[in-house]
Amino acid sequence: MTTATTKGAKARLEARIDPDLDHMIDEAARQLHLSKTAFISQMLREASMKVIARADVTLMDAAEFDRMVASLETPDESPELKELFSRPTQIAL
Repeated sequence: MTTATTKGAKARLEARIDPDLDHMIDEAARQLHLSKTAFISQMLREASMKVIARADVTLMDAAEFDRMVASLETPDESPELKELFSRPTQIAL
């Protein structure tokens, strides 16, 4: 598939589909008063946006979320950091 690079340019998409799906697409487009091309473009755009949006969202149930937050609130042991904070503070003026 090629991509449009200039304003108003169109990319072409071809697909092999079975006759039943072709009939279903024709019927759905007719019911929405859209051309077949407009219907397919609209449906592909909506589906693509949903997939892309899901990439930015992590879904989990409430109990799992609570466990995750609790694990973030409990610091890991860090002997190096503990030693660093035990040193006297020196402020240069």
